[in-house]
Amino acid sequence: MTQTARRIVEILERELEAEVEMTDESHKHATHVGAKGGGGHYVVVVRSRKFAGLAPLARQRLVYQALGSMMDREIHALSMRCEVLP
Repeated sequence: MTQTARRIVEILERELEAEVEMTDESHKHATHVGAKGGGGHYVVVVRSRKFAGLAPLARQRLVYQALGSMMDREIHALSMRCEVLP
């Protein structure tokens, strides 16, 4: 796992008290314009009790908020599935 992928996981675990599954797909997108600028392509499954009662879009907004400025540089694409942790 790359340093950026580890950082994403650590942030989501801390900020959302979440369980996170991470897949780094950056190697599949090496020729994309965003990847040339250093941004990676990631797929995450995020499970958190903080998602309880929230619509899917609101759950995704929490993820984007938690990652903040990483979305500007380190992350070019983020695919996510957000689930409520029982």
